[in-house]
Amino acid sequence: MRDDDDDDYELPLDESRKLIRPIGTVKAVPHTFRTRNGVSGGQAPDPGQAVILPLDDEAQALLELAKAVRDKAYAKYSGFRVGAALVGASGQVYLGVNIENASYPAGICAERSALCAAVSAGETAFTAIAVVGGYEDEPCHPCGICRQVLAEFCPPDFPVILADGIYSLGGLLPHSFALQET
Repeated sequence: MRDDDDDDYELPLDESRKLIRPIGTVKAVPHTFRTRNGVSGGQAPDPGQAVILPLDDEAQALLELAKAVRDKAYAKYSGFRVGAALVGASGQVYLGVNIENASYPAGICAERSALCAAVSAGETAFTAIAVVGGYEDEPCHPCGICRQVLAEFCPPDFPVILADGIYSLGGLLPHSFALQET
């Protein structure tokens, strides 16, 4: 936890270094980002939504898992391989890769691939996801569809771990769509 004037961030971890709950609200840090097609995005459209925490050992370990599985991606058309490591509330890690198709809309992103594996195993609560894509050491932000699908299962303060830090899902997808339960 942190004070508003404190620039040091610490993830809430138990003694085995597992996240015990999602990250809370943090100050925004403007950043430069690159889109999946390699085009510079410059400053985030709304720097107030660019929530970043520094990477810790657990986040770095998840990124390494995502990097390792990225090589298994089926990216025959774009050559842009993406890997994801999704942590279930049980502590189980589910891996996913992007799978392209000649009919582009039929492809699936790594984040949703990992989510499908998790839900297929009966897991529907999650503590974090790490995503890596084609360009070494550059953040690979989840696409809008993946952000929305993650929002179906995860709260706005859900940690999304990228090469440059840890973002909140709500910061990446403000004003997400949700049906009201009746």
